Amino acid sequence: MPRIILEDIKLNNKKKVLPKKEEPIFIETKNIQKDFNADNLKDSKFDNYFNKKSPVKQKIRRTPYLKNKIGGSNRLLYVFLGFIFIAVLVYFGGIYFQKADITITPKHQLINYNNKPFNILKESNGETDDIMVMIYTDKVSKKMILTEPKDVSVKSAGSVVLYNEFSAKPQKIPSGTFIADNEGKTYKTESAITIPGYTTENKKNIPGQITINLSAFLPGDTYNGSPTDFYITSYKGTTKYNKIYGKLKSPFVGGALGTVYTFSDMDIKNIDELAKTSLRNDIFKKVQSSVYPGYILYPDASTFSYKVLDNNLSKTPESEVQIEGTLSVILIKEKSLINNIIKISLSQITGVELKEINISDLSKLTFNFINKDQVISKDISSVSFYLSGSLDAMWNPDVELLKTKLIGINKGNAPSIFRQDPGVSSALINIFPIWQKSIPNDLSKINIILK
Repeated sequence: MPRIILEDIKLNNKKKVLPKKEEPIFIETKNIQKDFNADNLKDSKFDNYFNKKSPVKQKIRRTPYLKNKIGGSNRLLYVFLGFIFIAVLVYFGGIYFQKADITITPKHQLINYNNKPFNILKESNGETDDIMVMIYTDKVSKKMILTEPKDVSVKSAGSVVLYNEFSAKPQKIPSGTFIADNEGKTYKTESAITIPGYTTENKKNIPGQITINLSAFLPGDTYNGSPTDFYITSYKGTTKYNKIYGKLKSPFVGGALGTVYTFSDMDIKNIDELAKTSLRNDIFKKVQSSVYPGYILYPDASTFSYKVLDNNLSKTPESEVQIEGTLSVILIKEKSLINNIIKISLSQITGVELKEINISDLSKLTFNFINKDQVISKDISSVSFYLSGSLDAMWNPDVELLKTKLIGINKGNAPSIFRQDPGVSSALINIFPIWQKSIPNDLSKINIILK
């Protein structure tokens, strides 16, 4: 045991002596300075001395090296803390910018009709009628060459409104009574007439009135025209003359005498084609532009009639024909038609679900009256018709209600919410950021798109 101690002491002595050895400095200097003079040798010794010191200083610099190791540990700590900070920033940023985009495919059902019968009543429980009637009249002129000569004796005819300001009692006018116009031409009534008496409103007399047809007393075209005022000749010189009077309603036309030109069978065919195509289409476009909002007009939900305004008895072959056409149409309230379609074709649907169903493209259906001789008038009370074609009934889920049910729930629980709404066929949920599993608690961050 003492021997081991002595050896340790010797080793320790050697370690203590080593830093004091400076001989290598002088030996190294002598070897390097073989070819230099004494002055240079002194400088070399100086340089070698300081050069020799540098290795020792390098050994002393081990302590800063140990400090650098401690600094490296700090950097790891800073990196770790930075990572934590970024993770926290991302987490809370994800919460702040969280949103949910939900794409819903609504339920739909195809409906096919082939002459499916419907009936809609005019009366409505709403503010407007379920069917409305529009009657529109227009004229067209066409120059023609008449090729049929004919000997005629025809009286001119027109219509007049007779007024009664004379008495509150009705006034009777016998058949064959002569009536003169302001131009001195005479006409004759074709039947007995009774003009209603006047009425009083706000101390003002409102004359009774009646419309009558008149024909000229003599044949010929001299009676053709538009006189303005008419008087009963038998009342002349009495108080009735200016109290019972007439006003023109439609011009007097058709009077002719002698050889005239009239329509041939081909002319009649051309007029009929012109009226039923060009004139009818022009009137229909004008009616179509005037359709009330919320109503639909089918081209075949209409009746058309026309007349030639005079009998076209012309003294020369050249003639200008005036054709007057009248188009009567039925407008159907879209909401009423949709309700009828749902009632007939989706009868199993009830309750709140009915409000979600929307049917568009009603105009693509073909409309035909069940009664081919259907008469359209202002007092029509119902209409029966066939519909043909295809419709797509589309459900329209309540988006805002779905948002309130989805708010804040886990993504995995959303399908049960969608199954409660019969109008939802399928749904796809995308939540940002991707690690979020719940739908946002803010309604404004939930976006529902109906596909």
